[in-house]
Amino acid sequence: MMNEEFSVKKLLFFAIYPAPYRAVLAKALASEYQVDLFYSSCGGDDRAAEWFARGEYHALDTQEGKTFFAQCKKKIKQYDLVVVMDFSGKEPVRLLSLCRRKKVPYLVNCDGVMLFRHGNFLRDWIKTYLLGKASAYLASGAHAKQYFLQYGADENKIRFHPFTSIYESDLLSAPLSPDEKAALRKNLGLPQGKLCIAVGRYIPLKRYDVLLNLWKQMPPDVHLLLIGGGPEKERYQAILAESGLQNVILEDFHPFGELMEYYRAADLFLHPTSYDVWGLVVNEAMANGLPVVVSDTCVAGLELIQNGKNGYVVHLGEDEEFLQKAKSILVDDDLRASMAESAIETIRNYTVEKMVQSQMKTVREVLSGE
Repeated sequence: MMNEEFSVKKLLFFAIYPAPYRAVLAKALASEYQVDLFYSSCGGDDRAAEWFARGEYHALDTQEGKTFFAQCKKKIKQYDLVVVMDFSGKEPVRLLSLCRRKKVPYLVNCDGVMLFRHGNFLRDWIKTYLLGKASAYLASGAHAKQYFLQYGADENKIRFHPFTSIYESDLLSAPLSPDEKAALRKNLGLPQGKLCIAVGRYIPLKRYDVLLNLWKQMPPDVHLLLIGGGPEKERYQAILAESGLQNVILEDFHPFGELMEYYRAADLFLHPTSYDVWGLVVNEAMANGLPVVVSDTCVAGLELIQNGKNGYVVHLGEDEEFLQKAKSILVDDDLRASMAESAIETIRNYTVEKMVQSQMKTVREVLSGE
């Protein structure tokens, strides 16, 4: 019989859906431990199917996944650690509650969160009950850390991880020159002149309709490239038709590799979202040397953007201010160049390699009892 000291630890890994950045961690865990891997769904929301990672896992929206998950929960004490990367929804709540009752160690992750209590006593009590006794916490930054603390987490058990979708190979060493951007735009079939980019699903949450209406105030040689596709596309097309705007380009979803080229061809990234618990597009834009103008309801903006250094954070709803900040960057070549350099420098530590390294270190610490 294998000596317990040298036996392979067994983990249960749970997340909402197979996002690419989840799949990387799952693969790293599987290289060291025996892992039962579960996702709530093999897809999710209205993202393009190509976005989701492929691989071997169990999805709870399949009968096989439901059955195996139920079997694993009945034998929950077989696991040395349960890793819960997303805890919204009934299944992760039930899983955490089971771990708490059966005294099975569990780790909870928070990629990002807006700090407010729901005002619902029962919901807050449940969160305190579940989050307060975790073996460790993965926090993407100050907001996630504060979130854990307000629900009773031990500060000494909170570990930082740089939440991102960017690999080291995706990160520019320096911003592209104007000539390099011009050549790239030509290859991509994009207009010359100043180019702003926004990336995200065409849904009301992103407030791209507001951005399109603001664009009526932009000079005709300042173009907006809006990439994402989604249910609001026809509405955006109607806005453009009614306004007669000729300096806006709508593009559907592009695979990650192609998307990087579009970021690099642009001068400025705009993100007027009404709510993003993180907003990985901010990381992606900064990695490609773009200053960012973002609303203060995007946690990535709050964590990564320093006003006047690598972009601006604008209060949600102050749309004229949002537009003016964008204009101030576009008209000042020196400021834009300085912000581009600062954006790359800020995001240099936010790579998938560093993220997984920090996550794996935390798992090892928990399993070793450190």
